[in-house]
Amino acid sequence: MPIYAVKATAGQERVVAELMYREANAHKDKNRAEGKEIYSILYTTGLKGYVLVEANRPAVVGDLARDTPKTKGLLLKEKGNIESAGEIPISDLEETLVPTPVVTEVERGNLVELIAGPFKGEKARVAKIDEDKNEITVELIEAAVPIPVIVRGDDLKILKTEKEDE
Repeated sequence: MPIYAVKATAGQERVVAELMYREANAHKDKNRAEGKEIYSILYTTGLKGYVLVEANRPAVVGDLARDTPKTKGLLLKEKGNIESAGEIPISDLEETLVPTPVVTEVERGNLVELIAGPFKGEKARVAKIDEDKNEITVELIEAAVPIPVIVRGDDLKILKTEKEDE
């Protein structure tokens, strides 16, 4: 089935997806009788400002978006022409829907910055990586004594790799 993108207020993607779901469910029987089918509604943190909707026709998604607050309409190729809404192939969404864990990109010795948790904003060096648990043990750089801290892979960003030091 075709997938369409609905423009949403940035940071409100979850709210928009929930509102769209409620709206689609509230009129499910009536819409089905009219040949309007909504199959799924999805938001993902990797796709800021958009909600994905799987439906049988772009006009169905356009109507749903029009009835939902915090939306800016269906993403169109040609302004004002609902039939110009581009279908998004699932293959184009694979990277967004199945993100690569940061743990696979980090190597021992990398300089990182903690972006969440009690040590947010601190710089650290990677000491150990546990890919199975998505955990990384880092040592805080600015501490007088090296303190090993275990963090989730999502809680850090890479600042410098060992290869860049060479």
